[in-house]
Amino acid sequence: MQITIEIPKIKDFKKVNELAKQVHELHVNWRPDLFLSVDEVISKECFEEMIQVKQIFVAKIQDEIVGYIIFNIKEKNNPSMRYRKQLQIEAICVDEKTRGKGIGTQLLKHIKQYGKENDCTDIYLTVNEENVSAIKMYEEFGFKVKSIAYSMQI
Repeated sequence: MQITIEIPKIKDFKKVNELAKQVHELHVNWRPDLFLSVDEVISKECFEEMIQVKQIFVAKIQDEIVGYIIFNIKEKNNPSMRYRKQLQIEAICVDEKTRGKGIGTQLLKHIKQYGKENDCTDIYLTVNEENVSAIKMYEEFGFKVKSIAYSMQI
């Protein structure tokens, strides 16, 4: 199975949104206090901007999009901390029909190499505690828990 990773085209908007909806609905189920069920998770304008500034890659098998990763790079320059150029993964998604086939790992490998080529010091992401399969993938890839976030409704 040959997986290619590239910046998507505008024509890929619909497929990327179909995948985004799959993951978004998981978040709606896990955190209905935060997430709303919507028809369009990523706006066309936002998608076009991510393509323009190269903050999204898609994974393809035989020209069919089976996953994507959205990210940004932020410089952290605080006088009391070491300088960091952090690659922040905002979203990663693999089509539910192709999960468990290494596509997410390939997206992570690609983004790690991209980070190295852009002089990033580290990669950062957050994950819902109920997303057990994603947590397993991240840990197998080498990610470590560095902080824990708490939340409370009031």
